[in-house]
Amino acid sequence: MEIIKEIREAFASGKNPSARKIMSLPDEFPAYVIRISDGYGVAIEIDDRMEVSEKFNSCRLHTAYMSIDESMKNYLVLRSAFEDYRYEFASICAEFVDPGDGGKNRKDILENPYVWWTRWKELIGNTNRELRAYNVIAEMGVLLHKFKTDPTTEWAATRISTHDIECADESCEVKSTVKRYGTEITISSQYQLEHKKRLFIYFCKLEESLEGISINGMKKKLIDAGYDEGKLELELEKQGFERGTNIRNKKYKILEKRKYEVDDKFPRIVQTSFKEDKYPDYITHIEYTIDLEGINYTEW
Repeated sequence: MEIIKEIREAFASGKNPSARKIMSLPDEFPAYVIRISDGYGVAIEIDDRMEVSEKFNSCRLHTAYMSIDESMKNYLVLRSAFEDYRYEFASICAEFVDPGDGGKNRKDILENPYVWWTRWKELIGNTNRELRAYNVIAEMGVLLHKFKTDPTTEWAATRISTHDIECADESCEVKSTVKRYGTEITISSQYQLEHKKRLFIYFCKLEESLEGISINGMKKKLIDAGYDEGKLELELEKQGFERGTNIRNKKYKILEKRKYEVDDKFPRIVQTSFKEDKYPDYITHIEYTIDLEGINYTEW
């Protein structure tokens, strides 16, 4: 039986949970059709040290420890949760498990699964926007800068908080760009520059560079400085950068770092900008752009 036909038949008849060896493959290159609580797909054994976690539309490529043939091992899993596309998804799975001439395909995938994953994303067409790692690197850089002198510093970008970073005596809003020229920033809501504590805007210019630092590199610096690893991972996961995603290894060099205090001289739109110090009726959202050029700042 052809690999693709066997996979399609197993998708249609497999029970949950189950793992069925693909008999069409040579014994030296085993693979399994699996069904688990959150999807179906195929799995191949991979080195215990490998950790992968990638998502694209209805598909996911990740590592997972599973018990197959009464042995707990680390597997590289390609799966989907969309039952309506079992027939089409089997084609991708067949290409994934096919060892190729002399096992070359299998060797390449096990050594660097991200290359295979990226090729398929480009072929299918990635309609999702690329996660902007440089934003997170900038936020982590400010977090590290503040935490070194103030242990109360918390990364609060995805929590119920108006600002990216909160300290005992001040709040920090982080803005970043990879544009070489220009200093415009976007204020995404009317509340972003409201504050009770002192508020600072940290503005960073970055560029992609092999000599730069990655999210994982920043994470190590923060942990070495004493910041809680669990808090870091929770924040990264909420922002879509969970452990094992290759984008966490993408490096950026920080070219410029500015710090602005949001005081009475700083241009902004807040409640006190309007008559009777309140927002006009029926106005539910305000977004605007500020050009920082010409505004006093310090370097940090």
